[in-house]
Parts: sequence; structure tokens; C-alpha cells
Amino acid sequence: MPRYREEDGVPCVDVRVPSLENLFDKRDPAPFRSRDLDPGLREYLVESTEDLLSRGPPRLVFWLEKPCERTSIEEPLRAHFAYELERLERHRKREVRLGLFSLLIAVSFIATFISAAQWVGKELTGTFGVALKEVLTISGWVLLWRPVEVLIYDGLPWRRQRAVLKSVLAARIEVREGSGAQ
Repeated sequence: MPRYREEDGVPCVDVRVPSLENLFDKRDPAPFRSRDLDPGLREYLVESTEDLLSRGPPRLVFWLEKPCERTSIEEPLRAHFAYELERLERHRKREVRLGLFSLLIAVSFIATFISAAQWVGKELTGTFGVALKEVLTISGWVLLWRPVEVLIYDGLPWRRQRAVLKSVLAARIEVREGSGAQ
């Protein structure tokens, strides 16, 4: 039995709650449009959308015992995920700036270390000279590790997170009365 049902070929993520108030964080006293989503709901929507990412944006169907206007759910939900997407992108920009600065430092040090290694190779003979030359060369290359990790490898999960948040934002939202489709 599939985890998500489909309507018209579109996967549906069903959310069943007694009332609108159950969608928001109860610790947050702000009015609904400014309130944070319930952390469990946020996690469920992100994980469900990630499961369905290859199929495009899902349809988010909110089943409520007490009906409400779609905008009462859609506006705060879209505002929440738009803010999360903006925050994620700001964080990545800071990481890239740090990675570029680290790369600049690493390149200057690697040039210094390799020059020192070449000098040691000419001036110091024996095991100690060879070992020191290798330590300087390897240390120079190790300095590149973090900038490469930040600039290249950390970008991979970021792209996935961004795609998931964009998919949640693009999802069609519906509000229905009742306990949900069976």
C-alpha cells in the first residue's frame, strides 16, 4: 500500500487536525499569520515533500473537523516556508564567503609551504630533511580541505534542501472538511 494517495496523478500529503489552532506552535503567542508552524507539522511536510521530490510538488490536503478558509492555512504556511528558504540561502551565501576567504588563505599558505619544502629538499639531507619536506607539502595541501568541503561538498545537501523548500512552496494547498480520505 503506497504511503501517499494520489488524485488526478498528483501525490497528496494529507494532514488531519481537529482545528486550525493545531497547525501552529502553541508556545508562540503571536496572532495566526505571524505564528510559527507546529514543529511536528513542519517536519512532516518537509519529509513528505522530500519523499515525493522526484514527482514534483505534491498537493497538501488539510482535513479539519471545523472548516476554515484556505487562506487561513495557505498564507502562514507559505510565509513560513518562504522565510525558511530565504534563511537557508542567506546561510549558504555566508558559507560561500567564508569558503572563498579560507581558499585565499589556503592558497597563500600552500605556496609558502611548497616553497619551504623545496628549500628543505635542497638544504637538508637525510631522513629528517625528507620527512620535513613531506610534512610541509602535505600540510599545504591539507589546508585546502576545508575550503573545498565548504565550496563544493556542502553545496550538495544545500541544493536538496532548497529544492524541497521550493517544492513545499509550489504545492497546491486544499482545505477539506472531515476526517480525511480513506
